[in-house]
Amino acid sequence: MLLKESLISATSSIRSNMIRSFLTTLAIIIGTAAVIAVIGIGSSANKALEAEIDDFGPRTLYVSPGQNRRGAVTKGLIPLDIKDAYALAKNKEHNWLVSPYITRNRQVKFNNANINERVRANLPIHFKVSGFDIEYGKIFSEEENLGRKRVVVLGSAVPKELKTSAQRILNNEILIAGTSYKVIGVLKEEGSTGWQNPDDELYIPLLTGSQRLFGTENLDSLSVGISKDANVDEVMMTIERILRAQHDIGPGDDNDFRISDYSQFSDLRRQATGIFTALIAGIAGISLIVGGIGVMNIMLVSVTERTREIGLRKALGATHKAIMLQFIVEAILLCVIGGCVGVFLGTSILYLFASFNDWPFAMPFSAIIGSITFSAMVGLFFGIWPARKAAKLDPAISLRFE
Repeated sequence: MLLKESLISATSSIRSNMIRSFLTTLAIIIGTAAVIAVIGIGSSANKALEAEIDDFGPRTLYVSPGQNRRGAVTKGLIPLDIKDAYALAKNKEHNWLVSPYITRNRQVKFNNANINERVRANLPIHFKVSGFDIEYGKIFSEEENLGRKRVVVLGSAVPKELKTSAQRILNNEILIAGTSYKVIGVLKEEGSTGWQNPDDELYIPLLTGSQRLFGTENLDSLSVGISKDANVDEVMMTIERILRAQHDIGPGDDNDFRISDYSQFSDLRRQATGIFTALIAGIAGISLIVGGIGVMNIMLVSVTERTREIGLRKALGATHKAIMLQFIVEAILLCVIGGCVGVFLGTSILYLFASFNDWPFAMPFSAIIGSITFSAMVGLFFGIWPARKAAKLDPAISLRFE
């Protein structure tokens, strides 16, 4: 009953001084909004990163040529070749997907349009390993690869560079280095991955590129797609064992190839985002403390203004506990209201930010509850001193206060 009366009294006091109450809670509103927005943006960024990783399909390891060393002597690069890819593909221990490729820049012509673009020779499995989807037509088959067929799949931006559309160029012939290739498919837009842009590339069968266009069996690199729950260290050790045997590397000699796991950079980015989010949220949370100090100051002013009211209540039998509870409840209510408004404002900022950057909207419910709870705790902590000051007032002196 006492708590209900204190709540009614606190609500009445806030309503009677709306402007002062708003200004009192302004720092709480700003602090809560900042905390909510920063935590939400961090969560949305991680969701967007996870979505990008999922778009790549299976987790991918990359094997590239390295230095050929015998003891302290460096003998240059030893390239990977198609036989290395076949040796890896024969191993079924980890059920991986092996995608070798060769890339070179070549002149590409269609009608009067002439461009210099990157041509990638790879196996059909490359599109699955990389998570690429077809928009028009189809990808080339293993039969077309073995038959060294002159067929090509275009990245989504290539038709525009050739001054045409995907629908018009499909099933037509284009010239790559002066030789005619049939366009059998156009990929969906993938976007830049940071080190390459698949939308600007042309894709032909591996053996077609090796024997008809580039004249080499040396690979630029090869990708190994593995399941997300695979033990990466074990997979890398197996790849190393197979390639060392292929290259006849003896015990104690260094590898002449490199194995890279770029998903580690995604893990580091996720950790960095989490640390940065926590840091910024902590800094924003300081404004809640500052807001609490503001609430305490205004409540002290309120105690002075309501000295006669407090004296009258004490003269009518209000206890020390009742007076304290009245002011503590008022301070908590101010902070909770500010926290709720801040949550709404911060969520709105997050929604606009996520929409502008085309990120998923991700707001942890725990962050909302935590922010409001923290606001209430700020109100409780900074409301105690004004409440104690009010409760200690002498009723006789308070009634004579002007």
